[in-house]
Amino acid sequence: MASAASPTAVPAAIRGARWVPAESGYLWIAPGLAVMLFFFIQPIAQIIFASFTDPAPGFGNYVRIFSDTLYIRVLWNSIFSAFWATLLCLAIGYPAAYAIYRAPGHLRLAMLGIVLFSYAVGTVPRAFSWLVVLGDRGLLNQVGFLLFDDYKPIPFIYNQFGVLVGMVHVMLPFMILILLSSMMRINPRLVPAARTLGATYWQAMLTVFLPLTKPGVIAGAMLIFVYSLGFYVVPAVLGGASQTTIVMQISSLALRLGIWGLGAALSTFVILLSVIGAAIYVRMTGLSDVYSKE
Repeated sequence: MASAASPTAVPAAIRGARWVPAESGYLWIAPGLAVMLFFFIQPIAQIIFASFTDPAPGFGNYVRIFSDTLYIRVLWNSIFSAFWATLLCLAIGYPAAYAIYRAPGHLRLAMLGIVLFSYAVGTVPRAFSWLVVLGDRGLLNQVGFLLFDDYKPIPFIYNQFGVLVGMVHVMLPFMILILLSSMMRINPRLVPAARTLGATYWQAMLTVFLPLTKPGVIAGAMLIFVYSLGFYVVPAVLGGASQTTIVMQISSLALRLGIWGLGAALSTFVILLSVIGAAIYVRMTGLSDVYSKE
C-alpha cells in the first residue's frame, strides 16, 4: 500500500527549478526605460531647464509670456482651436460611433473600414486637399460661380473656419474609435429593457446608454484636446496670421529667431497641459489600475 503524500512534499519539477528573484523581472524593461530616458525624458528636462536659465536664471521667460499680448493671443488661439475641435469631434463622432455600434455585422465592418482608411492618408495631404475644396477657386466656390452670375468667393480658408475643418478632419477618427470602444462594452439589451419599463427611446438613451459611455466621452475629449494643442501643419496651411498657434510660435522663436529660452517656456506650457490631459485620460480609461492585483 502506497504511503500518503506528505503535506510538505515538494513536486520534483519544482525541486529541480532554479530560484529566480522576483526583482529580476524588472531587467526586461530596463532597455525600454533607457530608451525613454534618453530620447524622451532627457530632452524634456533640457527644455524645462532652458526655460528657467536662458538667457538668464529666473522666471523672466514666463513673465514675458503672460505679459506680452502676442503670446497671450497665441496661447488663446491654440486653446480656442483645440476646444472647439474637441466639441465638434464629439458632436460628429458620437452619432457616427453609435451608428457603427448599431449596424449589422457586414455593414459595421464596412463603416469601420471607412474610418480606419483615413489613417492611410497623412496629415499633410489631408490639409492640402482642403485647399482644393475650400479655396477661392475650390470646389465649393466653383458651385457658387455656376449658380450665380455676381457670385463672390466665400473665404473658407486662411481663417478659423478652415483651421477647424482641417483639425476635425484629422482628429475625428480617433474620437469615433474611442467612443466605439466604450459603446461595445455596453450590453445591447439595456436600452430595450429600459423601454419595456416605460421609458421612451430618448429617455433610455439619456439615462441608461449615455452615462455608461461617459468614461469614453471624457477620455476621447481629453485625447483630442491634447493632440490638437500640438497642431502645426493644419493651422499653417489653412489658417492665416491671426490663427498662429503655440507650436507655430515655438518654431518661429527657436528656428528663425534663435530665442531658445522663450521657445522653451512656451514648450513647457504645452507639456504641462499635455501632462494634465494625459493624466485625466489615463484615469478615465482605467490604465492607472493596470498595476493593481486581483
